[in-house]
Amino acid sequence: MRKIVFAAALIVLSVSLWGQSNELLDQFLEKDTADVATSLLLIAQASGNLPLETVPEDGYAWALDQGFAKHVKKVSPDDPISLGLFYLALFKTFEIKGGGMFNIAGTPRYAALEAGFKGFVEPTSLYTTRSMPPYEVLTGITFVTESLQGGVM
Repeated sequence: MRKIVFAAALIVLSVSLWGQSNELLDQFLEKDTADVATSLLLIAQASGNLPLETVPEDGYAWALDQGFAKHVKKVSPDDPISLGLFYLALFKTFEIKGGGMFNIAGTPRYAALEAGFKGFVEPTSLYTTRSMPPYEVLTGITFVTESLQGGVM
């Protein structure tokens, strides 16, 4: 079942990132862990904040101008992205409301907990600081964009 969800998520994301360079996505998916710059780029492109022809460094620069920038400044573009930072960037970018602590504090820790509560992350792998594999980044973006389109959130 998990493989089917993953395959469906990749197909939907690839359609939503229609013009994204296949080479960039291929290189991203070949990595063991997702890097900060590419992950933020994919979030920005999925939300329509950056054009599809931009590069990962543009994604990192874009994130430095967002409300969650203080958390991005703590990592370099080539560092592996943590679960907490990824979901913080994703939820803030798509203006997703969460529970009380996430709305008040807005930290990577509460973003990861909110992702678990919403069912985007399995409870057994809900570690705020853990690195994410590239497929999980694509799956997370797909789950959020599909939820918004379906009006679930």
